Amino acid sequence: MKRLLMVCVAVLAVALCSSAFAKDYPHSKKTPEQRVERLTTMLNLTSDQQAKIKDIIIRRDAEMEPLFKSLSEADDKEEQREIKIDILEQHQRYRKELNDVLTDEQEQKYQEFIHSRMQGQKIRKKS
Repeated sequence: MKRLLMVCVAVLAVALCSSAFAKDYPHSKKTPEQRVERLTTMLNLTSDQQAKIKDIIIRRDAEMEPLFKSLSEADDKEEQREIKIDILEQHQRYRKELNDVLTDEQEQKYQEFIHSRMQGQKIRKKS
């Protein structure tokens, strides 16, 4: 049951992660610079925060790309589940690193944004 919950959270995290930064360009991947620009506009980031977040995004993309490729190539359900758990763990680490750079107010605003995105995804899936 605990593993099933982790898989569900992983799927949600992957969906959120892949679409949270792709609002304006649903079929193209935004560059790290574009994502930092969007976060800067949303959260009023300082130049120091921008540099740190850009580094986090670049590192995250480099770590996640092989996982997503492995997931798309995996045939076995068990293997897919394990990869999704790895993706979830990476995503959780990414969110923690990002939150460590943000102020409490920025973190709260970012969490509200993530929550609203998740609600929007739920509504679109029901339609």
